[in-house]
Amino acid sequence: MEVDVQFLPMAPAHNSLSNRVVVVIDVLRATSVIVHAISRGAMEIIPVITVDEAFRMAKNFPAGTTLLGGERGSRKIPGFDLGNSPREYVSEKVGGKRLILTTTNGTRAFHAVSSAREILVGSFLNVGAAARRCFELGKDLLLFPSGDEGNLSLEDVVCGGMVIDCFIHKDKDKGSIHLTDAANAAYFLYQQFKGNLIEAFRVSHHGKDLINKGLEEDLVYCAQVDITDVVPVFRNGVIRAA
Repeated sequence: MEVDVQFLPMAPAHNSLSNRVVVVIDVLRATSVIVHAISRGAMEIIPVITVDEAFRMAKNFPAGTTLLGGERGSRKIPGFDLGNSPREYVSEKVGGKRLILTTTNGTRAFHAVSSAREILVGSFLNVGAAARRCFELGKDLLLFPSGDEGNLSLEDVVCGGMVIDCFIHKDKDKGSIHLTDAANAAYFLYQQFKGNLIEAFRVSHHGKDLINKGLEEDLVYCAQVDITDVVPVFRNGVIRAA
């Protein structure tokens, strides 16, 4: 099994994904929101690219069944029900509901890798379960950090490195996993922050931006490890529990 990491969030060649599993990672904050919302009983999440698309799609569903969530500039979008903080997505609000989600980076990433064999949602909140699921599938794996407006996102790469660390512990002495140079780099980067994940957020560009906007509590929340075994799957344009 080959494990690779795509450092910049550019769409891979369409035919390169057909037999690979992809894990989309946007820990600050889209995939943390998705994992948390599904774990709190959300029926499904539809990631869309634009705000207009979200408003149009919401009209297709019966009143009271669907919520709009997301951000622009890290702030809740006017007219939306929820922003992009996982702390907002509690059972009382999202249980049994459909969510239409649009964010600056994360929701775009799902559409960039839509041709993959299987697309999973990863974050620190479910990192162990996501790694186990990938290991069980046994296919070549691409970890896809969603980046920060087209640039490398430190915290997402660190999370990818943690997935790889879980793989290495599962594969002790078996030698069935081959890490590309990019995967090795993510793994080594994770080792630097292993004992203090929140520090990766605090030194990252996006993490600093959230702190400056008074959203540091989200960093603390998104740095929690393995608080759920839910591994959502993106299939046919919709994210649901596996």
